[in-house]
Order: sequence, then structure tokens, then C-alpha cells
Amino acid sequence: MPTWPGSLPEYFEVGVQDTRQQGFIRSQTETGPYKQRKRFTATSRFLSGTMLLTGTQRATFETFYKTTISEGTDAFDFIDPLDFSTISARFVSAPACSAVAGGGTAGTAQWRLELVLEVLP
Repeated sequence: MPTWPGSLPEYFEVGVQDTRQQGFIRSQTETGPYKQRKRFTATSRFLSGTMLLTGTQRATFETFYKTTISEGTDAFDFIDPLDFSTISARFVSAPACSAVAGGGTAGTAQWRLELVLEVLP
């Protein structure tokens, strides 16, 4: 399985969001409280956040995204921000990249990369 490139940041900036897929279903009854039951044997987690990249790191990310993981379709190993273990993840949506600061060369420009990842069970 491909691994997140070592030259890219391993962690999100402050403000990472970690949410879980709802693993249960609720059913209304004629009277009394709703019934609730487990819906899946395993659920996914979703991580979203931003990373600050240099121009050189952005080029590395573009190669990783376009070539290594086939435009984001393949899963890859990533560091879990919760417990720093290695997890398998894949992109939920295409990443967004916006300029934070320009520079005279690719290595001095700064970019904010927004990611939404699904942590596979």
C-alpha cells in the first residue's frame, strides 16, 4: 500500500475534525422510545483539516495524488492524529489548495491544503 510521502507534513494544523459514520439506525415505534440497533459490523471515521505546504511540498503532493494514488482513488497509509498509529485512509473528496503567501520560487511559496479523509475500518 502507498505511504503518505515523508517530505510532507505528517499532521494536520490545529483544528482537525474527527467524526464517525453513524453505525446505528433508529426506528420510531407506535408508543414509547425509539428502537435503536446496530447497522454495520464496522464503521468509518472521517478526518478533515488543513496542512501548510511549501511550493516544493505542493509539487510532491500533486505527484502523490495524481500518480501514486490514482487521482485519490487508492487507499494509503497515514499517521492517525488521535493516537499517532498508522492507519489506512483514502480521500472522500478532491483536496483544495489555496495560496497563503507567494514567493519568487516554488520552494518559497506557501499553500494551505484542505483534506477530507476516510479512515478505513
